[in-house]
Amino acid sequence: HIPCEKKVAFKWFRKMRYWRGKLILIPSCAEKIWLYDLCSREWRSISIAHPQIPLKFWGTIIYQDTIFLFGAAYPAILKINLNDYSISYLELPGLPARKEDESGLFCTEAIRLGNMVYSPVSISNHVMWMNLDTSEFGWKQVGTAGNEYCGIDYDKSDFWIPSWQHGKIVKWDGDLQWEEFELPEEIVDRRYQFTGAVCDENTIRFLTIQDGKSLEIRKDISGKVWIALTEETKRYVHIEHYEDGTIVLMRSDAGMDVKWKGSWITGSANIAYRDFKEYFCEQSLWDTLSEKGIVNEAKIFDVDDYIDMMRERQKRMEHFLSEQNAGKHLWKVIR
Repeated sequence: HIPCEKKVAFKWFRKMRYWRGKLILIPSCAEKIWLYDLCSREWRSISIAHPQIPLKFWGTIIYQDTIFLFGAAYPAILKINLNDYSISYLELPGLPARKEDESGLFCTEAIRLGNMVYSPVSISNHVMWMNLDTSEFGWKQVGTAGNEYCGIDYDKSDFWIPSWQHGKIVKWDGDLQWEEFELPEEIVDRRYQFTGAVCDENTIRFLTIQDGKSLEIRKDISGKVWIALTEETKRYVHIEHYEDGTIVLMRSDAGMDVKWKGSWITGSANIAYRDFKEYFCEQSLWDTLSEKGIVNEAKIFDVDDYIDMMRERQKRMEHFLSEQNAGKHLWKVIR
């Protein structure tokens, strides 16, 4: 149980990092950074400026004994010394052009090569680079105008950068050379194209949360590429590719595909509603379902759990069936 003020929150944390026996929870809507000591089972929080900003951070890098948090809607990069938890804020002038009502850095995934880090932005065709030793930084235009990036990965020779809306896929050498790939007609008009990119040996995968149709670019030893649209039905909500080669793909059905020590493992979250309903059976969860108006069945929350919750609600409310939202909920099964 994370010691936050609220028990239910969407996108409270986006990422988690590990460092010397501690888990570091990276805030999105949460107002603090939280650390959990796996040995002592104790929590520690780190307060930050601008705690009310939603969608705070996305890309994160640990370099030596320092963690860098790259701002999404947050207006700075946080640099935290993990020995004494001191914080410095790196505000970056000369940002790429954006709409007047937008604020923040809009960095997406971050990837480190040696002492250099690269992070594309989600509002234009720019990639930010930074020297982690000197904090020197700059912006590079990569690909044509109209691209708005959602992730980045590296295949030992080139960076691969997908767009999250109607842009193209870009292969970039990290300097001046880049090449673009058009999307297949079947998916070119999707509103949100990709969750991100992950390089797995000779295959670059561009995963989606939309309709299960991900894209793969396959390379042979000569460097020639083939583009293939997959027929998979899995929908991916999040991607992590760690520097030790571990890949974590989080699915919309609460399952995970993990590549660990060279082998792929597929798993599901086997947490039943009744195991944590002391936290989630009260007003907060019911309001969440009422606001969304539709519930997705998944391994972590199935139709029996939903019926149990409604039964508990009925016990506590004399006029349960006459309340405003009764009868308006649909149950959607994702197969």
